[in-house]
Amino acid sequence: MASNMESSINIGSISFFDFSCFRCQENDRNTEAEFNCEDCSKFYCSKCVNYHNSFYTKHALLGKKNISQWPESDVSQLEQCQVHKKEKLTGFCEDHSELICHACHVHNHQ
Repeated sequence: MASNMESSINIGSISFFDFSCFRCQENDRNTEAEFNCEDCSKFYCSKCVNYHNSFYTKHALLGKKNISQWPESDVSQLEQCQVHKKEKLTGFCEDHSELICHACHVHNHQ
């Protein structure tokens, strides 16, 4: 049985990971993180970690075998707003038929 920290959730063809790659997310890709950089406080997939390592040779990385030492995410992927990444989904916009956070409500869904 996989621990909660190692799980992923599949909904249709979309996967939600407990830890997603920071660089991939910035480029609208959904990739599971394989590494955590303790210095950057960011997560990286096996491809993006190579770019990270070429620039930050002295940063301390933790692989998945040390996942118990990774920080807990503030908002789980299922509860995370896709526009405001640090915000938790708090409502539903009936006009747009989508889940929204408080910031979306104030700025885009009044």
